[in-house]
Amino acid sequence: MAGVFVLNLLLGALLVVGVFGLMERRFGAGAIGGVLVGAGVVYAEATLGEQMLSPTVGEMKLLVLAAAFGAVLGVVGTVLTVEPEL
Repeated sequence: MAGVFVLNLLLGALLVVGVFGLMERRFGAGAIGGVLVGAGVVYAEATLGEQMLSPTVGEMKLLVLAAAFGAVLGVVGTVLTVEPEL
């Protein structure tokens, strides 16, 4: 559970930095790229998590909450500390 939280915290921060960097060059590409990469991360984590862990429904709910909370903290923390020059 802690690993999922930390992983998503880091991924959220990296995604924001990457999207900001791309949006500084091409705004539309950064926005679309952020959505596509974010969706890909969610899909990959769900698929790998199900194959590796075989969680019950209750465990999956807890993992989703930990992942979402970590990602939100990573995104919000990065947005508050790094300001893009758009």
